[in-house]
Amino acid sequence: MAVSYQHLFLGHEIRDTAVHESGVGEWPHLQAITIYIENGHDQDLTITIRGNKEKTTMGSVELVSAFTVSAGAAVSYTLAPETTGWLPYIYITAKAATAPTTGEINVTIITIEKEA
Repeated sequence: MAVSYQHLFLGHEIRDTAVHESGVGEWPHLQAITIYIENGHDQDLTITIRGNKEKTTMGSVELVSAFTVSAGAAVSYTLAPETTGWLPYIYITAKAATAPTTGEINVTIITIEKEA
């Protein structure tokens, strides 16, 4: 089996309290995927995982309720079609309650590809 990676945020610096949207990634197969989130900022971030039927953020729906990633922490979140539902495109939003002064966020989708 081959592991594939899609970077939704890579070295993205947040310096305000606005909602930041990542790039749109693909969830091509009806299988579980893991989203690995590294918050290197000096403030906590509120994260949402959203999905869509099209490769856009317009008209998306929330797949997972918002959760907090503490400053300097990393978390992983696994999505499975049986529990979260499935949409072919996903992305992340990140928001800080207090504007960070240092750091960056990295978010990666990790998928195991079944070999034919």
